[in-house]
Amino acid sequence: MRLYYLTSEKWAKVVLAERRVKLSNIDELNDPFELLGAFIGEKRARKVVKYTRTRLGETFGLVCMSDTWQNPVMWAHYGDKHKGVCLGFDVPNDAPKQVQYKPARLTQLLGDNPTLADINPAVLEALLTTKYKDWSYEREWRLIMSFKHASTGADGKHFLPFYEHIFALREVILGDRCEWTLKDAAKVVGKVSKIVALKKVRPSFREFEMVRDLRQPVLHVRPASL
Repeated sequence: MRLYYLTSEKWAKVVLAERRVKLSNIDELNDPFELLGAFIGEKRARKVVKYTRTRLGETFGLVCMSDTWQNPVMWAHYGDKHKGVCLGFDVPNDAPKQVQYKPARLTQLLGDNPTLADINPAVLEALLTTKYKDWSYEREWRLIMSFKHASTGADGKHFLPFYEHIFALREVILGDRCEWTLKDAAKVVGKVSKIVALKKVRPSFREFEMVRDLRQPVLHVRPASL
């Protein structure tokens, strides 16, 4: 499946040059209710979730993506006010987890007196993929990766390298206000092992969505062997 990662022009240059995306720690995400999608009114439940959250933050990171690049609000929030870049990746259909948007916190997930033994894989997935309904415009999917399978930078941050079998770059989409030209973007993309399509977007004339700017052709960066 094709999923999209929005970022600023500055960080897009770093991502493309280093061929890797930073794995976000749970505490770095912009929603304070991350991993708190369950009702935790009881003190014991809060202790169990707090411990679980801490342990997950030490061992797992996330790449948060969307199944669309056309939402103008996403470009405004994550694409540097439409000055940024959207990267399209092919990932196996069974690799990412789809976020579920709920109007209220889950009341039956943990029960009244949960213990750590109650935090099984199904509960963990629910905690990692439940968000409040007002976030639904993001249409989010998450790659949840153990730090054991990531590369580590000199600053201790963890990264997911571009892998052809799980995280393959296939598109580079320039925001409406992005200062790059398609040729600039092609130079930053550099050598590739699969064809990468580059395009520019603009606001639609008919809908509240972003569409490809047909005034500019799609530019393809091809492997040297093609």
